[in-house]
Amino acid sequence: MPHHDERAPSVLARGPAKPDDIENARRGTAEARASEHVHAREAIGEIETACQTMREELGELERIVAAKRS
Repeated sequence: MPHHDERAPSVLARGPAKPDDIENARRGTAEARASEHVHAREAIGEIETACQTMREELGELERIVAAKRS
């Protein structure tokens, strides 16, 4: 049984899909993917920056420990 806000596909359909409808759906999907790609690239950049900072801090801590052992 459909959920209260779900409707059967035939209720929403207004006849067969037209070429413009299909093209609009494809374009919308491509734009959404491009947007996701940009956000993913930004996230990757942030993670890479954080990793570099952690590597630098780790190196500094290792130098401190090595100096105290000497």
